[in-house]
Amino acid sequence: MSYLYKIEPRDSINLDAIMDIIDKNEDLIEYDYNNKEDLICLQKELTKKLTNFVNKIDNEEIDKKELLKHSIRESFELNSSDIIIIKNSQIFIKLFDEGSVKKISDEEKNTIASRYNGLDEDELKSFYNNFFLKERNKNFLYFVAEEFVDTYMLDKKIDNFVYEKYAFSLIQSIVKEHLINSFDKNDEFFKGFSGYVFRKHFKEVFNHIANLLLSELSASNKYITDFLKYYSLNVVVLEGQKYRVPEIEAANGLKWNVASMMSIVKIYVKTEMSLETVKEQKEELEDAISEYYISSLSPIEHNNKITKEIEKISQNLIYATKRLNIYTDSFDSSKNKQESESLKSEIKELEYEIEMNKDEKSKLTSKMATKSHIVKYNNIKREIDALKRHERRDEKILAQNKNAYLSIRNSLVKALTSKKTLIEEAS
Repeated sequence: MSYLYKIEPRDSINLDAIMDIIDKNEDLIEYDYNNKEDLICLQKELTKKLTNFVNKIDNEEIDKKELLKHSIRESFELNSSDIIIIKNSQIFIKLFDEGSVKKISDEEKNTIASRYNGLDEDELKSFYNNFFLKERNKNFLYFVAEEFVDTYMLDKKIDNFVYEKYAFSLIQSIVKEHLINSFDKNDEFFKGFSGYVFRKHFKEVFNHIANLLLSELSASNKYITDFLKYYSLNVVVLEGQKYRVPEIEAANGLKWNVASMMSIVKIYVKTEMSLETVKEQKEELEDAISEYYISSLSPIEHNNKITKEIEKISQNLIYATKRLNIYTDSFDSSKNKQESESLKSEIKELEYEIEMNKDEKSKLTSKMATKSHIVKYNNIKREIDALKRHERRDEKILAQNKNAYLSIRNSLVKALTSKKTLIEEAS
């Protein structure tokens, strides 16, 4: 059953106004969107009108997003199970037919039949392609893994047996909650869809979990150290039964244990964290140094450009001055009136040219970056250059240890996703 927004008296005026906007813009509503009978699209123009109205509501107590969703439910007379998605400058309505959900019998629970909570896989695939890929950002699966590790391992400190029994269902539950928070509150649909997403990104989620555990191992977290030591036990006895424990074993047969992992993981994780810090610092300094750029040029490049222009003008001045001196001498010694008038005109043009060049030279000189400006730029530039050298060193260390680290991580993923197996006693 979907969560329904509780309408307060203060919301009623806004609710009516939103419904009125929808009613007056029926031409901007596309039914059977993408030839799907269960999909309705409120086009960008209508979505913009609705969001603009809602954003102008001056009341911090009102949950604007939920008010908008409730208004849409009222306007379209939706069932509580129908899903409203506000994404990518459009609003979509996914009509959910609860009657299409296959009821899972007791015998089918925890089997393939119950994998997607009785929902049709094609329907889940369609929702995934239409909405999840657009909705998902690069951190979605990382946040799921992080919440699992933080909540159940670092906080509750579950043991290996509890982990093995409940890890998959706990992770899927976290995926479901993240999806509900991202989309809409429909437990039935997102319980099935979370199974689809988790299955599709199974390895990616566990890659994140393994990375997080190895990061804790590098910090010598005792609980994580003990948790990982379990995978080196080979055999455990539980309620009188012997079980073979999954091993942290690479594809080439190399077996990792806490001691052999620790040295590589410490270097790799420490260097990775260092590199991340260096990149953040470099990015901050690059933002800071950009303020000293002039017309996309560094102050040094800017001054060099102006200096070349000034040198060109200075050469013109030297040449014009020489010509002026020649014409002036010729004018002083000239006895021919017509020649004198011609020289006089040439002299005036040269004097004007010289004056213009001097003005241009003066203007260019005034545009030169100051010494203080250049000093500040150079100081930041030196810091950036030092960080770049640090960055290259860290990248080299990571490259040298990458294969070993990936071997550890991939081997750990295999162990984390495996279960102990019963050892049959010989009769």
